[in-house]
Amino acid sequence: MNKKAIAETALCRYDEKEQCYIVESPLFDRVMGVGDTEEEAWKIFDEVLTETYVAYLEGKLVGYEKRGRPAKGNVEFHAQVKPEVREKITAKARELGISQGEVIAYLNAAAEVLPDLQRRYE
Repeated sequence: MNKKAIAETALCRYDEKEQCYIVESPLFDRVMGVGDTEEEAWKIFDEVLTETYVAYLEGKLVGYEKRGRPAKGNVEFHAQVKPEVREKITAKARELGISQGEVIAYLNAAAEVLPDLQRRYE
């Protein structure tokens, strides 16, 4: 588990049905912050992530009894992209200490949040 990467890939969205803000990272969906405001949701997310990470380090987090990433049931994905796109994905993966697949999962999650952001700032 990479706490820094989880925190840096967290995204905030507004859930119309539940009437609240939700912050979560596509890298670790077991950690979530929910609040009436964005600030509250981010604060709760940070607190839950810190508590979860301590439990992970102590070997008390279910599914993470030993350090490292548990199998996620992912599938193989191969694509041809422009060299500059690959360089950017590789650079982001190195920066965050995650796999290129996790960078793609983050970009997908960001694309899902984008319409909500665009509506809120129009």
